Amino acid sequence: MKEQICAIFAGGPEAGEPCMPVPAGAYILCADSGLHLAERLSLAPDLVLGDFDSLGGVPENLPHITVPVEKDDTDTMLAARIALEKGFRDIRIYGAFGGRLDHTVANLQTLEFLRDAGVDAVLVGTGNLAFLMQSGETRRIPRREGWTLSLFAWSPECTGVSAAGVFYPLENGTLTRSFPLGVSNRVTAEEAVVTCGSGTLLVICSRL
Repeated sequence: MKEQICAIFAGGPEAGEPCMPVPAGAYILCADSGLHLAERLSLAPDLVLGDFDSLGGVPENLPHITVPVEKDDTDTMLAARIALEKGFRDIRIYGAFGGRLDHTVANLQTLEFLRDAGVDAVLVGTGNLAFLMQSGETRRIPRREGWTLSLFAWSPECTGVSAAGVFYPLENGTLTRSFPLGVSNRVTAEEAVVTCGSGTLLVICSRL
């Protein structure tokens, strides 16, 4: 039986539909005001957690965990920790973009936290997807009309990076964190094939 997916809802303010649908049967975990996004998508949360400063009140009628306002983890990171504790290995974080830059960077760091824990994780917005690739990993990325594909070194350096099926192909290249060589490529085949030889590669798909 296929493993259940955990869909974490963060508090990004984007108003459109997520560019990746929430899978049927996913476990719905809302981080504070992420509850608004779940409600807008007519999804009933399995659990809501947070300090509820953004939501504006504790959702007494829903399963919830209240945490202190003064804490080290963001509400989204807390949701990620709970998802790991519950054994989920496939996690999608919705509402991850569109708001404050510091929150977006924190979500990217949460993505790395999950990848380091061996979880397949992706950040999902209305016009952006982001995930990380590790050393020796190859991913196939379907073409989306009107979307770009960007590759960034999330570690100081990524070597052995290859990208086929794209407008600007790359073979056994090196990307560094200090230079955006891999920004704004396009998938020209049915799918792009991306390989990361060593390092941690940040992959971002964005709608034009």
